[in-house]
Amino acid sequence: MIKSGMRGSSGTSSRTWRDIVRLPVFLLANVALLLVIGVSTVRETYRGWSVDREISALESQATSLEGRKTQLETLAQDLVSPDRVEYEARARLGLKKPGERVIVLEGLSTTTTWTDGGEADPAGSQIAQDPSQSNPSRWWSYFFHS
Repeated sequence: MIKSGMRGSSGTSSRTWRDIVRLPVFLLANVALLLVIGVSTVRETYRGWSVDREISALESQATSLEGRKTQLETLAQDLVSPDRVEYEARARLGLKKPGERVIVLEGLSTTTTWTDGGEADPAGSQIAQDPSQSNPSRWWSYFFHS
């Protein structure tokens, strides 16, 4: 019994010392573990947010590309139509139907109109500059050259 008593007294002092030493080490290990887990959680959350943002950007890009595809399909259908083919052949290639005469006027702007005397009158300058006339009378003058 004496031996056990001695063990008890010396064991108690040694256990308290070990408990004191282990307690901060245990706490530091837990804090480090929580810090590692917290940093990992924040990183994964940020990655998830980045992936979601990239997905939404790609979805909007896909939507705009689908709209562009629809526009191009419509344009392709329009270009295949006989009326459009004829228009392009006349405008770009100068083709004509049998019996037609083609007159090409070069050097004239698209806003040029012709007057009675056969002279070019840019955009009806005399008619457009008279603000005292009403709009219907200006149109009457424009069409009937009065």
